[in-house]
Amino acid sequence: MDRKAYKLPFIKNSLTRWVCPSCMKSRLKVKTNTFHAEETNESKKAHGHETWDPDWIEYVYSCLLECTNPACKDTVANSGTGSVDYDVEYDEDGSPSQTWGDFFTPKHFSPHLKIFLCPRKTPDNVSDEIQKSFSLFFSDAPSAANHVRIALEDLLTHLKIKRYEVRGKRRTFLALHRRIELLPAKYKHLQDLFFAVKWLGNAGSHSVKVVTKDDVLDSYEIMEEILQDLYVKKSSQVKNLARKINKTKGPTKGKKKA
Repeated sequence: MDRKAYKLPFIKNSLTRWVCPSCMKSRLKVKTNTFHAEETNESKKAHGHETWDPDWIEYVYSCLLECTNPACKDTVANSGTGSVDYDVEYDEDGSPSQTWGDFFTPKHFSPHLKIFLCPRKTPDNVSDEIQKSFSLFFSDAPSAANHVRIALEDLLTHLKIKRYEVRGKRRTFLALHRRIELLPAKYKHLQDLFFAVKWLGNAGSHSVKVVTKDDVLDSYEIMEEILQDLYVKKSSQVKNLARKINKTKGPTKGKKKA
């Protein structure tokens, strides 16, 4: 997973690091003559301030992205925000000079990007929740994390972990934590990974910490490993990350909310 591709802004005329959601092979580029950016009203008003600098500028933008794979060439609609920051240009002799450049941060894609591929045998309802998470990743990190948690609940049901127990004549639904504890011996090696996704998902619903894109990417990496282990039998590479998340009982990278 190329984490930088989903965190860093892009420059209008450069090839993006985003992989086409249709062919999942080639990168996307801005389609010729489709990029449009406008400075926001608040940004325009700020120009009159005595201490104004170009890095105060804020944009909204929209464009079409096109797959660079000649056999695919599918189109993706994209929109988001932009800003101005320091950039570096090089003259004919290769000497660098500092200048201002426009940088753009995506908020929405249609169709959404697929940050990782679910194995073919992944249950449909689990895959559907993960796709919902991907569609929210750039605009709402907490909600994206919460949908991974829902996917985990659905996965436990698929693994035949009971959802409720009967006490007397009352049916009581089991908490996710308890359901993970009920994993049978053949899945115990995944228990730490399940708990880690749970903690990150909980933070998406209610937490004193801000859920960041990095935290959601953590949940993606761990969920991908779980699915690979269950349906492809690939060995897990993220156990240390899971242990760290379980130790803090939540995101490891987000700051506390103000």
